[in-house]
Amino acid sequence: MAKFNEETIQKCVDWVCENGLIDYGGAKLIDFCNVMGIGKSTYYRWMENETFGTAIKKAKEDFKNGLERNVVSSLARSAIGYEYEQVSSEYYMEGKKKKLKKEVRKNVRVEPNVGAGIFLLTNLAPDRWKNKQNTEHSGEVSTGLTVVVKNQEEADLIKQLKEH
Repeated sequence: MAKFNEETIQKCVDWVCENGLIDYGGAKLIDFCNVMGIGKSTYYRWMENETFGTAIKKAKEDFKNGLERNVVSSLARSAIGYEYEQVSSEYYMEGKKKKLKKEVRKNVRVEPNVGAGIFLLTNLAPDRWKNKQNTEHSGEVSTGLTVVVKNQEEADLIKQLKEH
């Protein structure tokens, strides 16, 4: 079982910064507890300590910010397209050892993803890039509705409604 001290707090913070914890697709609490050698009840008791609780909350926020940066970077890369080198290798056995027979390298171009581009532009600069259509109308709108009234009382009522 881990002892509660500054070194343990730092170890916990470093782990949460790298792996997250519960929120934002981070690791599960049980995984954290297993790595740290503590039980869930110990974790919750430690969270009551202001220093530990604040440090873990900040570490979760740091994980979230890093995740956000990575996602934005990946979206931007996808939106503009990119190239990478693809390596294919063939091996053969010489005795008990694998030996390289052939290695083929080729550059592969991934075309821009229009959907990623639209998403980025409409969210990064919504004042300049909107993903909506506006329809403006000027003039009168006629419904072409004709009302037929069979008695004078209804005609007077309709006349009063039109005047107001």
